Amino acid sequence: MKMAQTFAKAFKLRLTYETGSSADGKPIFKTKTYGGVVETATPDQLYQVGQALASLSIHPLATVEKNELYEVLG
Repeated sequence: MKMAQTFAKAFKLRLTYETGSSADGKPIFKTKTYGGVVETATPDQLYQVGQALASLSIHPLATVEKNELYEVLG
């Protein structure tokens, strides 16, 4: 029986900003996603890039995420 394998397709950096609050006081978040992230980027590198990009925004940065997309082939 052949084992399934995964192949990397894309890596993205997603930044979430707190852009305000709703009428009931809950925070409102907006996201911005950047492609072209290399698979070997370390968490520290991703965080530094996220902080640098966030410094260009008027809104405070809430989260920095690395999204990974893999294709599974059988």
